[in-house]
Amino acid sequence: MQDLKITTEDKSFILLFAGLTLLYVLPMIIANCPYNDDYCRIMTGNSWDDDGRLLPSQIMRFLMHATTIYTPAPLPLLLSIPVFTFGGLLIKKLFIDVDNPYISTILAFGFIFNPFLLRLFIYQLDSLGLSLSLVLLIVPFALKMPQNTKKIFRYHAACALCIFLSINSYQASLGFFMALAVIEFVHSIYKNEYEGIFKTIANRILQLVLAFIAYKLFLKLFFIANIARRAAKSQTLDLSENGLHLFLENCRAMSALIFSSLSQQQIIFFSLLLIISIVFVAYTYKKNVLTADIAPVFKIISSLAVLAPLIIFSFSFIHMAVIKESFKSSLQVLTSFSGITAFLFLVPGWAIKNKKILCWLLAPVMLSGLGFSYLAGNLVKVEHDYHQPIISSIVSKINDATSDKETTLYYSGNLQNSHYFHRLVETFPIFRPLDTNAPWAFKYQLPYYGCGVRNYRDIEHNPLKTAINTSDLPLIADTFHYTLYKYNSDLLLIFKKP
Repeated sequence: MQDLKITTEDKSFILLFAGLTLLYVLPMIIANCPYNDDYCRIMTGNSWDDDGRLLPSQIMRFLMHATTIYTPAPLPLLLSIPVFTFGGLLIKKLFIDVDNPYISTILAFGFIFNPFLLRLFIYQLDSLGLSLSLVLLIVPFALKMPQNTKKIFRYHAACALCIFLSINSYQASLGFFMALAVIEFVHSIYKNEYEGIFKTIANRILQLVLAFIAYKLFLKLFFIANIARRAAKSQTLDLSENGLHLFLENCRAMSALIFSSLSQQQIIFFSLLLIISIVFVAYTYKKNVLTADIAPVFKIISSLAVLAPLIIFSFSFIHMAVIKESFKSSLQVLTSFSGITAFLFLVPGWAIKNKKILCWLLAPVMLSGLGFSYLAGNLVKVEHDYHQPIISSIVSKINDATSDKETTLYYSGNLQNSHYFHRLVETFPIFRPLDTNAPWAFKYQLPYYGCGVRNYRDIEHNPLKTAINTSDLPLIADTFHYTLYKYNSDLLLIFKKP
């Protein structure tokens, strides 16, 4: 591993970075509300095995003292703080030369500043796996390439192992590794370090391929394929004209989704940092590469550095765009957007030597990010407080209507969102698909709040063979939000639309 000797400045950095990370995730810790998948895991004990995310499953089982999943919240989010802090320290050691711990803390914070990553922190139990998936991808860049040929195999094996474990934590983060490889390339040009620069890129590609092959072979092991069913069945697009068309369409859809999800203020800040990065890489290429004593062909290849911001941005989603059929334009898979946010935070530290100007640039961006974080945490809390009395009312009516646990509750529709939710998504479209009222999660929310019925069926997504005429059914309750009927020996719940 490269020189990671902890200096006095590093100790200050660690404390500041951990404190800033805690401040950033504090609203989720305060809210401490289950959200969608959390209800399912709490009530059924389901892990992340089916999605091929075996590392967080094993860690959580260790924390639970059991083979099933309970809820240790907010411990996963608290444990992610030292994990992120370690990642931040590696970023500092690798790419930051600023000797001010306050400024270097903000510069290194870029990979956590991803708004799509923050959106996933809303899950009570997923944050530890998410943090590991990103930080494990930073570790290979901190491992020093050995001069001894015999040790090179162990070096590549260690790097591939880190990537393999990251994929086992959250596959969508894989693009972050490719983004870091480009950042490493640009940083080498900035430092005028051209020796072995293209060999390093080749090594990163080799490590990525080795890890991916190892993961695919790992999923084919019979005892793994049996538990990681969804991941084992995933396929990539065909190498054909139609496959290329689908790939380009997926990329277009995801790019459009990213820009349409950000608020105007977020777009302004990202655009400002993007302009700085484009000007910087163009100037650095002209100043360093064109005047360097290297072969002309290397100068031509190095011109790709000018496209670094665009390339890093594409790595936010390009690896997900190759997934066959199951690809969805989902904000859930944009953890690799941390690559572009990391780059946009690092570049000012390279380009601007005046610390006062650097502070004036970064402080508003950081404060804006903190504001966004607290809006996200408060939104989850508001939605939870809005839905809880409605669900409690439904549970009370159901428990009064039947004492038979084998009764089936048929339901159609979903809970309404709060008025605050509708106001907030006008400014922050990123929260629109938050689905705090997802119908599939409702069947776990009811028993969580004490419903005695064990059987549930969403007839809107899993219709009955015969239509139900509610006018002939005995009415149990008719409220502003829902209507509850007696349906033969079972119950029928109809949510009212706003």
